[in-house]
Amino acid sequence: MSATRIATLPFQLSDDHQVIANGTVTQTEERRHGVLRLEGDTLVVQWRVEREIQRIGAEIRTDTERAGMRDVPVPVRLLGDARLRTRGRWWWRRWELVLTARDLVAFDRLAGDDGFAFEHPAELVLPVRVSDVELARDFASEVELAIAEEALAAAQRAAASTLPPSAEPAALPGGSPPTLPGPH
Repeated sequence: MSATRIATLPFQLSDDHQVIANGTVTQTEERRHGVLRLEGDTLVVQWRVEREIQRIGAEIRTDTERAGMRDVPVPVRLLGDARLRTRGRWWWRRWELVLTARDLVAFDRLAGDDGFAFEHPAELVLPVRVSDVELARDFASEVELAIAEEALAAAQRAAASTLPPSAEPAALPGGSPPTLPGPH
């Protein structure tokens, strides 16, 4: 394994809802401000939700609510892929970071009232600002490298556990492996 890597990528998700009932119009805008952090063999998703609620009826008012910070660790061994993709045409292009899970349990703790809405439970799709495209590309590469290193380490552990005890060279009392007799 290489040295512990730390990579970060900021993100923001926005969503709005409108309700018209009993002579009142309520518009809610939710913003999730967050950061993805790759810390060794763990991807940490950290975010905070901010809601702006506008009510127009007998009175007109705007309320802002801020939820507490949430941190959810996702082990790299549960990830299968990280890539940057575009949507739209060159004149109206949106960039997205797509993290694909190897196991559906990977993103379970990210869902919920103050969490994320998933189109597919195995894909975490986050918009990337144009100014962060290169940073997102580097981040996806770091995640891919961490996935590959984790797979290599798992394969080495599996290979070591299947070796018969006689296949491993025994160490001499001085700590060096025995030498085989050569031709005389």
